[in-house]
Amino acid sequence: MNSRVAFPFLTLSDFAMEVSAWEVSLDGVEWTEAGEFLPNWDSASDISLRRKLRFHPELSASEIGIPIDHLAVAASVRIGTGQGRLPRLILSRLRQELGADKPSWDFEHTIEGHRLSMLLDLKTEILLARSPEASSPLSPVHPADRLWSDDIRIRLEGEEPRFPIETVDLAQMLGGGILGAAPWYLHWSPRDWGRDFHGAVRLYLNEKSRDILERIESEDPATIQFLLGDVMSQICERFLGDPEASTLMEEAEPGSLGAQAASWLRKAWPGKDASFIRSVLKGRPGVFRSTILALAEQGDAA
Repeated sequence: MNSRVAFPFLTLSDFAMEVSAWEVSLDGVEWTEAGEFLPNWDSASDISLRRKLRFHPELSASEIGIPIDHLAVAASVRIGTGQGRLPRLILSRLRQELGADKPSWDFEHTIEGHRLSMLLDLKTEILLARSPEASSPLSPVHPADRLWSDDIRIRLEGEEPRFPIETVDLAQMLGGGILGAAPWYLHWSPRDWGRDFHGAVRLYLNEKSRDILERIESEDPATIQFLLGDVMSQICERFLGDPEASTLMEEAEPGSLGAQAASWLRKAWPGKDASFIRSVLKGRPGVFRSTILALAEQGDAA
């Protein structure tokens, strides 16, 4: 329980609760204890979550001044996702009533990978389920009064967000022509820089380019660098062409397409504003591309 919060009623101590650490599994393969970062996740991987909760009725009744035969509580788990101090999207709220006859809850839930972005926010609460018929002057008395809580945030992606990648037949997808011979195609639109980066960008690899695919699958450094350099250049060049680029560099929402472009540009030209970087793009395009390519070698788009 967060002891820095002063509630107007008695709450439960950690001694009244017995909870296991959160465990996670990617696609149901193997369970591991959740840490601050979940490696090897992508949007095609579903995440399963589990933990055990048990509250001690006698101690709980004593701590909050409600007779045990009048005490009714419920456990609640809220699952959210998205970057920021608060989750941008609440994926689910699950609830289980607890009591002397059923003091524990073996929680387990699976979330589809395509619904997730950046962070996984897990909040567990013990709430008063019903108003007690008898209580002390400082007892909680309103349904949903929070008696105990804990929370954990699991980072799903590194400091730089990743984007979905698929293998397709580009000739069939793009209608034939010379485009069908390209090794990859970046599907995105510069119309809305406020869109979530993960949902705004998708990379298609050409299944006919077997040599390129093998290099990417083997994580050949030069191939990965050229691919990421192309992605970063496309986005950054169009970003600088936006009349509001200077404002966007300062005010873009964290996790958005605009914020990602701004982050790359700041790393490539530390301390420089959008006007300066735009002048490099217009007057020395070769220098601009080479700088972005060098940044890609550092893995800043991975």
